[in-house]
Amino acid sequence: MIKTRRFLLSFVLGMLCVSKALYAEEIVLHTIHFPPHVIDANKLPPSPNFGVVETVYGFDVDVLRAAYATQGVTVRIELMPWKRIMRDVEAGLILGAVSCRPIPAREKFALFSDPLSDSANAFVTRRSFLDDEVPTLNILKEYNVAAVNGWSQTNILDSADIPYSSVSGLEQGINVLLRRNQDVFMTERDSAIFAAKRMQVMDSLSFYDVSELGLDHYSVCFSKLHPEAEKWRNVLNKGLDALSKSGKRDEILKKYGFSLVTQ
Repeated sequence: MIKTRRFLLSFVLGMLCVSKALYAEEIVLHTIHFPPHVIDANKLPPSPNFGVVETVYGFDVDVLRAAYATQGVTVRIELMPWKRIMRDVEAGLILGAVSCRPIPAREKFALFSDPLSDSANAFVTRRSFLDDEVPTLNILKEYNVAAVNGWSQTNILDSADIPYSSVSGLEQGINVLLRRNQDVFMTERDSAIFAAKRMQVMDSLSFYDVSELGLDHYSVCFSKLHPEAEKWRNVLNKGLDALSKSGKRDEILKKYGFSLVTQ
């Protein structure tokens, strides 16, 4: 009888261990609506060819989930205002944020994952407007320039002492090019392309990468004060490596009409 009880106890404990191993761990990361990297389905429902998606989708989110899935981890994405997210990451109140560019101001409080995606700063113009120019910041002094208020491009323009008009978002930036007196809309390339496709004005625009600025890398920033930050950063990096080797990362980007870029 004693042997039987010990066997049953060992069996139950073993099954509990197996069940725990099979049950995927879940983490929570925070974000904002930032198409096409991160998309709030309530603001921008997916096209029919996407099928069923989560409440938050986008190619950075899809890459993130797929990378963690290779390591048996699921991710719940919660939306919050960006300033609050950064404040909570700095204070260690949340694990991390996506998508988060690894800029010097964040290095004091964040650990950064390998990139989920890359994009470039771009000059968006009417079709072929800058075809005879080398797209450098210096040429902007000759034109009327617009940029989205609060985005990183305004900091670049301020540092280069280039005057510009502020717009509230991508659609307004594109509209001032096509309908008003602005010549160049400086913004993030992939976001602008995604917006132009939705507006059905791609054929009216040209996109020029700003060669001197290189690529922007979009990653996850993990709070240095969170006790499991390094663990989950390392797990994600391992998953991203597996995803790239399998070719699934490129498949995700192609679903959104983009491809991998390296620099």
